[in-house]
Amino acid sequence: MNKFFLSVFLLLIILSSCSGMRQKKVEEQLKGNEDSFNYTDKNGQFLVKSASGYDKKNKAFYTKKTLEIPGRQKDRILEQSVVISSVGTLKKTIPILRPKISQYNVWFDGKKYSSELKINVAKKAIDVRMTSPESQWNGTKQVKFPSSKTLPCFFSQVIECAKISGFIKKATDKKTGVMNFVVIWEGYPYLNETFTDFPSELFSNAQLEYDGKTKQQERRFNLRVAGQSIFYVLNDKDVMTKMFWVSQGITITSKSLAKEELVPDDAGGESE
Repeated sequence: MNKFFLSVFLLLIILSSCSGMRQKKVEEQLKGNEDSFNYTDKNGQFLVKSASGYDKKNKAFYTKKTLEIPGRQKDRILEQSVVISSVGTLKKTIPILRPKISQYNVWFDGKKYSSELKINVAKKAIDVRMTSPESQWNGTKQVKFPSSKTLPCFFSQVIECAKISGFIKKATDKKTGVMNFVVIWEGYPYLNETFTDFPSELFSNAQLEYDGKTKQQERRFNLRVAGQSIFYVLNDKDVMTKMFWVSQGITITSKSLAKEELVPDDAGGESE
């Protein structure tokens, strides 16, 4: 084997090895997780069940969530969603999640409202299919992606999008950092029916910023989106254990932490 072909052969081995290491790292970061959360808002106390996982065969990551009335057997589910993103790379080196499809159901006054969002790559848009008791929320339409060059991410997968790209680790190491992206709201077009004073828009420009640590040394990140702030608290495995959406009066806390004090350290103040 001459030197040229030997060099090419060795290069292919190195690239294959790097690709394999990257894939293994992605799988570790997107390791499946199941949890239940206490959910409190202006309407009362509820239960959130969450499950996520990585489909190795299809290189896709899914997130399933339900919002339920605890202790009820009949008509207990108020919201349910599933979002799926494919795993890809940016500039051939940075792992990312690419939104693919979402399905969302919500019940208002006992009536079911549904939407499906499907990414239309060819049209650079999202195909929206709606089914509901109201004519304004029935049928299909297409919504073009914003002209922004920032990457999109489903709202339910914000932390995973930040984690797989390396932002969570880098921001933690440097104790500072901001990630710009576009949120896709899988609850569209029912957002202003679900939240208070909230725009019913499919896309929102967003920033996720490192916000220091809590008194328990958990890392905190602030999501600025649609004129509001949402605070995420992560454990040492980069898994969300708490979320505080102050303007909406929403507090979400992992049931495994239910016995801890639920004060969000003034939600935004540094403790470092």
